[in-house]
Amino acid sequence: MEDSQIHFKSFFSPTRVAVLVLAIYLLFGLLIFQDYGMSYDENLERKSSISNFVFVMGDRMLSSDSETVRNIALNAPPLETYRDRYYGTALQTIPLLVEYINYFEMPSREVFLVRHLFVFLNYYIAGIFFYLILRRRFGNTWIPVIGLFFYILYPRFFGESFYNIKDILFYAWIIISAYFILRWLEDFRFTHLLLSAITIAIATNTRILGLSLLLLACVFSLIINLVIKKERIPRTLLMTFLLPVLFFIFYTIITPIMWQNPFRTFPAIFVHFISFSPWNGTHFYLGEMITKEVPWHYLPVWMGVTIPLLYIVMFFIGVGALCYGINIWIKRRIDRPALYDIFFASQFFCTLLGFILLRISMYEGWRHAYILFVPFLYIAVFGFYKTSTYLRHNLKAKNTNDKLKNKPIPWYGLIYITAFCLLSQLVWIVINHPYQYVYFNLIGRQIAEKNFTLDYWEISHLDLILYVLANDDRSGIIIKANWFHGLLLSENERARVIFTNEKDEADYIVQHTRIPYIDRIPPPGFEEVASITVDGIKISILYKRYDN
Repeated sequence: MEDSQIHFKSFFSPTRVAVLVLAIYLLFGLLIFQDYGMSYDENLERKSSISNFVFVMGDRMLSSDSETVRNIALNAPPLETYRDRYYGTALQTIPLLVEYINYFEMPSREVFLVRHLFVFLNYYIAGIFFYLILRRRFGNTWIPVIGLFFYILYPRFFGESFYNIKDILFYAWIIISAYFILRWLEDFRFTHLLLSAITIAIATNTRILGLSLLLLACVFSLIINLVIKKERIPRTLLMTFLLPVLFFIFYTIITPIMWQNPFRTFPAIFVHFISFSPWNGTHFYLGEMITKEVPWHYLPVWMGVTIPLLYIVMFFIGVGALCYGINIWIKRRIDRPALYDIFFASQFFCTLLGFILLRISMYEGWRHAYILFVPFLYIAVFGFYKTSTYLRHNLKAKNTNDKLKNKPIPWYGLIYITAFCLLSQLVWIVINHPYQYVYFNLIGRQIAEKNFTLDYWEISHLDLILYVLANDDRSGIIIKANWFHGLLLSENERARVIFTNEKDEADYIVQHTRIPYIDRIPPPGFEEVASITVDGIKISILYKRYDN
């Protein structure tokens, strides 16, 4: 009996379970990536990637045998004068190459489904790197596996990982960059330095805030070499500032707008994005329409209502444990665990303070600050580790029953509570598929409808359009909805729909529910026939014209 138990435990080792979880996650991702709608930004991002691609490949495209390829090259907006010329599209060149190989003749639905799949694969790969970070910190234990579940089962990112081609790509490459930076800070090998420079350049090309990771890496390098290792100043400066030099080279290579005058263009890119200058709209927050100049509490509140309570509790425990460990770090040389803990704690609090003190502009949720969730998640896993360790070891002496000496009852309580919370999140993800991106935690969902933007990108609108097509067999159906949703329809479906901006000529109105009460009132002459609901909150409504 004991031999079979040992065999069972050895077979289901943490590593094998992690591999199994990743395999299942990949399989389900490949099965469901087609289920999600489309945002307005996706077509804009494709347009930007085409502009960059033509800037690089224009001569070759103009000499192509394909008329479609030549037309793409002729009609693409010139990068030098393009409004969104500063938007990096290095990663998006990969799905665009798929179009190029197919002579830009793929149906629009396939074009954007390829992009959805690409976003998911990046997020999936980043999950592997997050697991590797945790494994290097906590060893081949069950803690990295728990962290992997934390990563996969965060509902908002689970949903966004299939369509958010900007913020999720940035988030993914921040994780990948952090892995190589930490490897470099461990041994200062040139290979890790090179990979750090490349991955930071890719992350920064996606969002300029990737520079914060470069700055953090340089600061840690100086502290480790000058203060801890007592290295000579010239050698330390050479070792440290080789990273930004290599970063700048790689960033310039993958950012075509930089090619003509990189030293002049780079500051312009930085200023452009820190202020989010192209956008002058408003968005819904705490029951009011506000501008991109958000109040100081914007990020803490948004994170507080959209992150699972389990993660939040473990995060605060982790912060407390980190503060308690400062004295220990001061008294001894920083080893790998301490390096990882201090690095992510510094990343979180420095980045959060940067957003608040510099009053960095944001709009529509907290997606521009997803960089914060990388260290947040790490600290939450650290908090779980500290809680588990304390309950399992510090309470042993309090148990008198021999059977409980190695497994205190409170430790079992932690495991059961964690398993229940993670299972609840999985059930929520399944029940609310494919609208996981509207997730609010138990506290947030009580106030979400009247206080926060919900489906701000109108991802759910596609399903209401499909509802119309399934229940109305006419052709030439006039629907008031944004035209870009038609890009994910099949050719036959799109042939039956006419998109309009005018209510007076519409047969149906697909209405978002951005502002409470106002957007939930049927327009004159229309009645509600369908809606999409998450946690009892309508995130989009379909109105149909009725005959008087």
